[in-house]
Amino acid sequence: MKGKIMILHLLLIFLIPWIICIMHLYKKDKMLLFLFSPFFSVVTYTINTLGFYFGFWEVLPFPNQKNLASLPFDLGIYPVFACYLIFFIKKINKPYFVLFLMTLLTTFLEMVFVYFERVTYGNGWNIYLTFFSYLLPYSFLYWYYRFLIKINVIK
Repeated sequence: MKGKIMILHLLLIFLIPWIICIMHLYKKDKMLLFLFSPFFSVVTYTINTLGFYFGFWEVLPFPNQKNLASLPFDLGIYPVFACYLIFFIKKINKPYFVLFLMTLLTTFLEMVFVYFERVTYGNGWNIYLTFFSYLLPYSFLYWYYRFLIKINVIK
């Protein structure tokens, strides 16, 4: 059963988001994928590792192998969302509005995983703290984007 759940996570949280991202964003802005997805993968891996260490959350199907269970998220949907965040910030030019919406979207996605008991919370963690746990890294990503503009890596 655990293997089937992990295959479902790999499909829904890793493979499908990357297929969509490559088919859509790669055509529009190739640099987004290469500049922001590796950066955000490191950020999300770090945050998830801290969350696991302090017992704030667990990701199923492997609660004892914490980083393995969160790998489809850290290498899949989170970096894809990061690329779309920067894409929409560039397109709409309302960074804080886009940050807020992307944070809401990601928090809602996690609520779905909590509802279906694929993610469990502990040590006082809740969905409200989850919102801020996404807002902070997305804000950090936006500041990284601004820094890359400042040093003329991107326009």
